[in-house]
Amino acid sequence: MTSSSTPAPAITVVAIVLEGPNRLRSCLNGLRRQENAPAMEIIVPWDGSHGDSHSLQAEFPEAAFLSQHGRRTYAQLRAVGVAMGRGPIIAITEDHCTPDPNWAAAIFESHKSPHAAIGGAVEKNSPDTALNWAFYLADYLRYSDPQDGPSDHLTDCNVTYKRSAIEPLRNVWLEEFHENTVHGALKARGESLWLSPRIIVWQKRHLSLGPAIWDRYAFGRLFGSTRVNGASLITRLKYLVSSALLPLLLMVRVTGHVARNPRYAGPYLRSLPVLILINTVWAFGEFTGYLTGRPERRLKAREA
Repeated sequence: MTSSSTPAPAITVVAIVLEGPNRLRSCLNGLRRQENAPAMEIIVPWDGSHGDSHSLQAEFPEAAFLSQHGRRTYAQLRAVGVAMGRGPIIAITEDHCTPDPNWAAAIFESHKSPHAAIGGAVEKNSPDTALNWAFYLADYLRYSDPQDGPSDHLTDCNVTYKRSAIEPLRNVWLEEFHENTVHGALKARGESLWLSPRIIVWQKRHLSLGPAIWDRYAFGRLFGSTRVNGASLITRLKYLVSSALLPLLLMVRVTGHVARNPRYAGPYLRSLPVLILINTVWAFGEFTGYLTGRPERRLKAREA
């Protein structure tokens, strides 16, 4: 990261670690290979969940690894990175995503528009297993080859913000940066959210069934608990009741995206049993989040 005596970069990139050093290397190498990029600073909030960062710091001296004591949630790590960054544009990604060579240049050009938040496309690195395809179809297919236009949904593995737009909302994200909460606050202020097909990352995760099931349950529960934070009892009951239809709704949503993107028909059919399973597990996690109002304990922060 640049020192306080040097000019501020044009873009701050916050890279969140989900899988560990090997996947992070791919992400950081992608950032290193950017073409026609403006000045960037790269911030990696690091809580020690994946060991120490010394070898990575030596390998990627252009990145700043911000050590955090004790396990932190991904939302807390995003908040740390966003708060520490100095660029007028904030870009957030994750280690299982490799930025396209024109990613940074496209971000810089896109933010010449007035939109407060601009998300990008998430394309799939293949070939891959049925399980990994199921995760991609469930989470990211809506961001594959998107139309250039307004969107209510932007993914936190490829999203960018004008700092001038999110700084007045610092109380919303300073402790935990949840993209759905931040986006809701931006829209409430009259700001616009945009989806650009030119800001591209290439996604690939390495999952096994057991951890994948936990991932779906835990993040579904996290989403549900965040959604009802501060909500009235009536709103909470409405979400609880409607969650009974959620597995079907999720499958209909994915199937609709596949119908509009026929190139994914093969992976969809091959991963269909797993897709049904993980969407059902997500729905149960979301229901539990609505019911308890709390995330799964392993997604809570822990002091060292």
